Amino acid sequence: MTQFLRAGFSLIFSLFLIISATSAQTNLLNVNDLSDINIDNFSDEEIASFYQKAIAGGLNESQIFVLLQQRGLNPTETEKLKMRIRGLAGKKNLQAGREFRDTLTLSGGKRYDSLLGKVPMRPIIPNPLIFGSELFASNSLVFEPNLRIPAPPNYILGPDDEIVISVYGYSEKKYDLKINELGEIYIPNVGPLLVSGLTLEQASEKIRNKLAATIYTAIRSGQTKVQVTLGKIRSIRVTVIGQATKPGTYTVSSLTTLYNILYLCGGPTELGSYRNIEIIRGNEKKTADLYEFLVEGSQKGNVLLQEGDVVRIPYYENQVSLTGNVKRPGKFELKHNETFNDLLKYSGGFTDSAYRGAVTVERITDSLRKIIDLPASGFATFRIKGSDKYTVTKLQDEFGNRIYVTGAVQRPGPYEWTKGITAKDLITKAGGLTVDAYTQKALIYRYEENMQPEMKSVNLDSVLRFGQKFQLQKNDSLVINSIFFYRDKSTVSTSGELRVPKEILWRDHITLKDVLFASGGLTEAGDSSNIEISRRIRNANVEDPDHTESAVIRVNLSQNPYQDVTLQPYDLVIVRKRPGYVDQRAVLVEGEILRPGRYTLEKSGTTIRDIIMKVGGFKASADSASLTIRRFTNTGLSQEERSNIIQRILNINSDSLDKNPLLKKELLKSSVIINVNLKSAIDNPSGSDNLPLEDGDVLTVARSSNLVSVSGEVYNPTLVAFKPNQNLKYYVQQAGNFMPGARKSKSFVISPNGNIKSVKQFLFFRSYPKVEQRSEVFVPQADRSNRNRIGTTEWAVIVSALSIVANVIVNLTK
Repeated sequence: MTQFLRAGFSLIFSLFLIISATSAQTNLLNVNDLSDINIDNFSDEEIASFYQKAIAGGLNESQIFVLLQQRGLNPTETEKLKMRIRGLAGKKNLQAGREFRDTLTLSGGKRYDSLLGKVPMRPIIPNPLIFGSELFASNSLVFEPNLRIPAPPNYILGPDDEIVISVYGYSEKKYDLKINELGEIYIPNVGPLLVSGLTLEQASEKIRNKLAATIYTAIRSGQTKVQVTLGKIRSIRVTVIGQATKPGTYTVSSLTTLYNILYLCGGPTELGSYRNIEIIRGNEKKTADLYEFLVEGSQKGNVLLQEGDVVRIPYYENQVSLTGNVKRPGKFELKHNETFNDLLKYSGGFTDSAYRGAVTVERITDSLRKIIDLPASGFATFRIKGSDKYTVTKLQDEFGNRIYVTGAVQRPGPYEWTKGITAKDLITKAGGLTVDAYTQKALIYRYEENMQPEMKSVNLDSVLRFGQKFQLQKNDSLVINSIFFYRDKSTVSTSGELRVPKEILWRDHITLKDVLFASGGLTEAGDSSNIEISRRIRNANVEDPDHTESAVIRVNLSQNPYQDVTLQPYDLVIVRKRPGYVDQRAVLVEGEILRPGRYTLEKSGTTIRDIIMKVGGFKASADSASLTIRRFTNTGLSQEERSNIIQRILNINSDSLDKNPLLKKELLKSSVIINVNLKSAIDNPSGSDNLPLEDGDVLTVARSSNLVSVSGEVYNPTLVAFKPNQNLKYYVQQAGNFMPGARKSKSFVISPNGNIKSVKQFLFFRSYPKVEQRSEVFVPQADRSNRNRIGTTEWAVIVSALSIVANVIVNLTK
């Protein structure tokens, strides 16, 4: 089974490499030898696809990397692949819930493989309140060793590292040498050389001296030079213990640092320390403080790990909480010698709205809790104690030295209060008064010591001209109004036959001719011989039932063009239309006539017949027996609006309103329908059907139709072919008959001339009206809430009718 899985994996990976190499525009790789593979040439999608296919083939993560190494993938590229897979897992591009990891030793000596999932892991639930925990909670941060930069000179060499020796100059040669388990490299024609345990810099010097003393003597003269670099790096095993989120033993690159391993293990738990992380190497112990990196970005504690290192995360010693108006509230770990100023630095400092004068401290003593008021003077010396709770309050939205000036000053707003400042000083600060300032009196709003509101007044003339000193208090508000604040807004109005009737601000000495000119002058229809000025009565004798309410002044500018009248506030100037001036009136005729369009009403009292005689007759398709007139109503529209719609209707180019739906919609909202028996109007000029027309009437002669419309509570609302001498019930039956919810007794017929005929009922008998061509039959819906109820009145009618019938029967049988 294992051989089958290996064979399947080899096939999957071979195909993966061929496709990836082709897409990367590299030479076709020999898939039997992975020693020259560069993981950087593969995209994230290709890595994820390979990984998921291998897992789906039955391999776990450890088996994947064992097979890769057997096929020649060097440790450096293996480490890169591990880091890439880990990064993809963090981005959730791989299977949900799987985190990259090699084998891990748990307590009790149990081995756990993260992909097999045999032992449940503690979920990583970082506490966002703990300062530094967000570093290990973010998927966008991946602390990986950088494998693309030269190894540092202090890198300690060990077995499985590969050293690249480049000789150039007078002689040229390159050696790729692997350090064996004895810690030696074997240089051809030179022999073994022990380099394990040396730094890369020390090893370089040793190799250079050895080559100069043996086969490359020109190195001493400088004609030949030697460069020693690190090629493929080895893997090391590092153990993480203590309060780590995922403690255990990790197989990682030899370039892995402390911060790399902390990220891999998920960082400290809620009880773990961020300030005293220990690196135990043999009998030596070093400590690292993560706050140096979090606050200052210092890499001082980010030491390079070695084979067998133990990273221990102890419990925190002093953890305190900081809440309120600081930039980063939460829980912080502080050392014994640190003060509140250090805590403030770790939190990012106060926010702009923080009260900085004092901080409230809640501290636990041996027997109880107590509150400490920490003033700003003690921030630098106040020693932190574990479990302290610090609260920074918000600055109150109050000013201790503010005064206001509003109204008629050049720069109104808040100003600084100083002891002894007067109203004159404040006005001077505000740039002085405006020209319209009312100086006889200004108001000052203030609060007394008991917060009782108070209002005072001051004479600004006395303050500004005569030197009266009026001192202001904190938070006083000086209000200086404009003179117009104390005056009515006086106007005069114009109306009637003026080009621009309007309301005009009254001014001293304004005259009739002034306002006529400001209103654009008289229209062509305006009558200058009878201009009326309506004036208010300010002392009317209201006790007299016939008292005068308005004074009327009539002006004849036609006889006396130089006459003028001085107007008073609120005068109303009315210009009427000249007697005998008549606007053209017209109607619109549309529909099935030979000459549709606009027709002028030549004389008063022009009738339907007068206009129909001008249209040239009817089309063959016309229903010449009926006519519909749509006429404007007087409600809801001003005269101007009505005139505007009439002009738009009469000026349309089309012969039908149906082609102008917006205009038709306006017409329908503001008009009524008059249905006329056209045949009667023509045949009988003096009859009631020959109505006089009005300006803006729309006359419509409809198309003749052999259909009857049936709608409402019927099973199949439709158009039914007209059949002479049939009544409403016949057409309802043709439409499927009455529905159960129909109100039969209220059914009606609308004739083409607009007449409405309804069903008549006597006792239990119904009489259905006759139906004409082009009529509409409508069946209303019954009131469902009351349709099964018979009211008192109905019962009374029924009983009365039955009594009459009974008497008739008795009389007949006598």
